[in-house]
Amino acid sequence: MSNGAKHHILFVDDDADFLLTLRDLYGMMSEHSWEIFTATSANKALEVLDAHRIDLVVVDVNMPVIDGIQFIGMLQRRHPKLKRAVLTGLASQEKRTAALANGADLFIEKASSPEGYRSIFAMLGELLQWMPREGFQGVLRKVGLNDVIQMECLARNSSVLEIYNEHVLGRIYIQDGQLIHAVGGDLTGEHALYKLLSLPGGSFELAQFEHPPEKTLGGSWEMLLMEAARLRDENAAQTSSKPDEVDPQTLMVAANSTTSSHLEETLVCTRTGDTLFDAAPEEAEARVAWLQAVEQRAAELSRILPLGSFDRLETQTMEGRILSVSRGGKLVYVRVSTALGNK
Repeated sequence: MSNGAKHHILFVDDDADFLLTLRDLYGMMSEHSWEIFTATSANKALEVLDAHRIDLVVVDVNMPVIDGIQFIGMLQRRHPKLKRAVLTGLASQEKRTAALANGADLFIEKASSPEGYRSIFAMLGELLQWMPREGFQGVLRKVGLNDVIQMECLARNSSVLEIYNEHVLGRIYIQDGQLIHAVGGDLTGEHALYKLLSLPGGSFELAQFEHPPEKTLGGSWEMLLMEAARLRDENAAQTSSKPDEVDPQTLMVAANSTTSSHLEETLVCTRTGDTLFDAAPEEAEARVAWLQAVEQRAAELSRILPLGSFDRLETQTMEGRILSVSRGGKLVYVRVSTALGNK
């Protein structure tokens, strides 16, 4: 996961042995790009914050004197620019709601398996990479709407994203980490989702989950976000070539004419080949090798002619297409089969 930048993370938990395990495990997994500090109480955590520059604080809920939710609220007031996460072994919807209301950017349940700790590592890595940007802004800082959806899905949360701008009021429903429904104006389902994700600005809020009137989205959230990004890129290319002839329906036309897709494989790994998510057949090692080769060739092409970053390769096949993505320290392989026809 190392990209040359050093991140400083403070874990706060009254279990000293658990802290030592996290420090050793995540130090190794980050290839020592994470400098990890630990504290067994809120007071000791404040001492660390006074002595060191910290990028992210990860707090347990159940601690003596000052519990984690109270401490998160204190950090929000004293260190408003600090990223904050809650990591607890006794998760509940009430605690999640209280933690987010007090300023937590992320609420995670402690893992019970190595795969779970790898997932937590990935989620904390995503949170560390959140950067302020113009456009959407909401209760989880100024971040891209895609980033918020990705964080909610990775954490397997249930929530409703309410999106506003001058013309559009929309909602995206997430249940147990899956996109299940979207509505925007008169549109529903994928058309609504793609339109909402194409908005150039506005605001959003994360609301408490409620069941939608219908379920209009299926398949994996990864594939839906990738398809939205593809449509957005196509729309941007068309509008940049014809700046005086911007058609507000361009995106919807592209969505209507897109072939229907069925997700066949998904694999996510680190640049060093450690698998983070595997929904691929037994040839997963070949997929990892392919992703590493694509990233290596991309770097070589960038050195030959500096035309900008190259982080995405789309390969057409007889059955559909393959997406190979290198982004945020991770490599992603997605294969979809397609069927011709309008949606």
